[in-house]
Amino acid sequence: MAEDWDVYFCLIDDRPASVFVDLGIHWDAPQVQRPWLLRIVVTLRDAGQDGLGVPEEVDTLYEIEDELFRCVAEGLTARYVGRTTSQGRREFCFYAKSAERLDEQVGVVQRKKTAYSIVATSQNDPSWDYYFDTLYPSDLDLQGIETRRAIDRMGQQGDDLNQPREVVHLLLFPTADARTEFLRQVESEGFRCEEFSPPEDEEQVNRFGLRLVRRDPVTLEYIDGLVVDLFLRAGNYGGEYDGWETSLTV
Repeated sequence: MAEDWDVYFCLIDDRPASVFVDLGIHWDAPQVQRPWLLRIVVTLRDAGQDGLGVPEEVDTLYEIEDELFRCVAEGLTARYVGRTTSQGRREFCFYAKSAERLDEQVGVVQRKKTAYSIVATSQNDPSWDYYFDTLYPSDLDLQGIETRRAIDRMGQQGDDLNQPREVVHLLLFPTADARTEFLRQVESEGFRCEEFSPPEDEEQVNRFGLRLVRRDPVTLEYIDGLVVDLFLRAGNYGGEYDGWETSLTV
């Protein structure tokens, strides 16, 4: 599966975290030939106020990442799947056939970057639980990534994102009653509401669809906040948010 890297922000152990992850390998995981999780933790020299580091240190951390990729991913035939930054630490994660020679390879990097503490650990994780539970985004975080990507594409095509236009939000519910209860909650918010049923050939658990249509700007801050709100409120009724769509203004 092709690599598909992206970054998102979340909480890890109730503290702010930045996660950089290969979304593409999700469809090819777990890989039975790489059951060992290799974790390399680099302690930041300046954690910053939020524990995510400071801009002045970024270039050096990229250099360490490149060295780790050369020594671990290439040297041990491991698959680099992501990194987290939180609480003054940056952790790089790989999956490999075994943990043999891990300390040796990480030691090569440590000798080049003596100003940093670099500590390697390993554990048998054949189900890739760490990738799925910690690195891979939640449904809400994944929707946030998709929203940002869509708006980036629109901006690259010259769209005036501040220009209001009809935006369609798709939601799915497990029962007609759940859909009706949700409708009662949003009917005063200016949406045009259209009920629909997913095509029979689509494998959907939730078969009671709803389109919400309203004129809105599509700046990232505005749309992302609206999407999060609808996503969470649909979940209160056992439903799911199924994305949004609109037209370009160019």
